[in-house]
Amino acid sequence: MNELSAYVRRIGRVVLLIVAAELMVYALWPEAKALAAGLLLGTIVSFLNALLLRLRIERLSELMAGMQPGKKRPSLAFVSRICMSLLAVMTAVKFPQFDLVGTIIGLFIVQFVALLGLAFVKK
Repeated sequence: MNELSAYVRRIGRVVLLIVAAELMVYALWPEAKALAAGLLLGTIVSFLNALLLRLRIERLSELMAGMQPGKKRPSLAFVSRICMSLLAVMTAVKFPQFDLVGTIIGLFIVQFVALLGLAFVKK
């Protein structure tokens, strides 16, 4: 699973650059504060969801490889990722400091970065 960890680490670096750019927009462009805050919220939640998915995949691969004996127990990993996304959207709806469209776009940034990373990976 070293390949998956390295890939998620690489995605994390790109997401960190995106978050830094969003913070700069938040600090330097007062008219776009709500949009930048929404993008920040969505991007952070999206990256946390990616980390949770990576952990779930690693646990499942260890279970299938027989490295971790025991029965497969039911997990709420998918439900927790959905709830985190819904919580981000509900936060954007409730508080005017966060733009709803920016939050929804931010929720897809990590997936977009991952797809671009797959397209440009040298084999």
